[in-house]
Amino acid sequence: MLPVKGICMEMCPKEETIMRKSKKLVHQLECDPHKMVKCFSRSAAGNLLSKPHILRPPSVLKNTISYLLNEILTITNIPFSIIYDFIDDRLNSIKQDATIQELSNQEWMAILPPIIRFHAFAAYKCYEYDVNTFDPFLNLKHFHESIFKIVRIFLEDSDESTDELCFEMVSLLIVTNLGDYNVLQQALPFITKKSTLIKKAVLLSLSIMNGNFGHLFEIYNTLPAIHQCVISVQLPMLRRNILKSMCMGFNCKNNYFAISILTKILLHNKVQETIKECQHYRLTVNGDKVELSKSLFNNEVDEVKQIRIILIVVTSEKRDQIQC
Repeated sequence: MLPVKGICMEMCPKEETIMRKSKKLVHQLECDPHKMVKCFSRSAAGNLLSKPHILRPPSVLKNTISYLLNEILTITNIPFSIIYDFIDDRLNSIKQDATIQELSNQEWMAILPPIIRFHAFAAYKCYEYDVNTFDPFLNLKHFHESIFKIVRIFLEDSDESTDELCFEMVSLLIVTNLGDYNVLQQALPFITKKSTLIKKAVLLSLSIMNGNFGHLFEIYNTLPAIHQCVISVQLPMLRRNILKSMCMGFNCKNNYFAISILTKILLHNKVQETIKECQHYRLTVNGDKVELSKSLFNNEVDEVKQIRIILIVVTSEKRDQIQC
């Protein structure tokens, strides 16, 4: 049986537009009635999702993604948590339409990358939000669903024309899961490719896995900003491990280490953050130096929730991209 093909040429089917207007379910980001976007909905009795007139074909799905990321994501006078919830729901609806229509691998490769970049960006942007405002685990789940799918597609159907996209997505998957052996296994088919980006990601992940944190500072600063975003949200855990490891390795009474150098190693934004972190783990700070001692290091306290500042400009200059 052939898959159903969508014929809805609007971002939101007319029957949904009429229904939501009548029930006052129009979102505050849909103030323009001509730019409403189809909501995500679950299949239920009396709610058939495979009707052609409510399904958007690939071209409309791509245009809808462009609208969401180029126009909605750039709004600055509304809290980002509201913008995130809106875009996340509408992107789920886009993936739902694509799945029902059983899009080809090439069509999926045009749809998934901007969705993946959005979730990577959101993980960084919403890091300090309360869990009731932003669910990082659900966002990561949506990220993984999309990126694992596109990685499978690269294994099945890829050529030189998609190499750059493949390198970006595979390396992004690796650095989102630093030190994860299972993810590295899935990346094995791509390691032989002549990609500096993948090689850097693999080297960094292996280094973290083996407790060799020296490569973090070196590699981090050479990666694209979207990669830095997903690494940044892992920094609190990594910093704790780095400090603990250094306290073990440099352990010696009155052995002091320069705060300025430690700030670079820990990828802190400024010296004051490094001092605060050292004091948080009960390490003795003496002027511009800190005593690294395993007997002083407090392993019982929580991580310091401080991420690295990344200059990110969300712009519509390049379609379907979050500019970093």
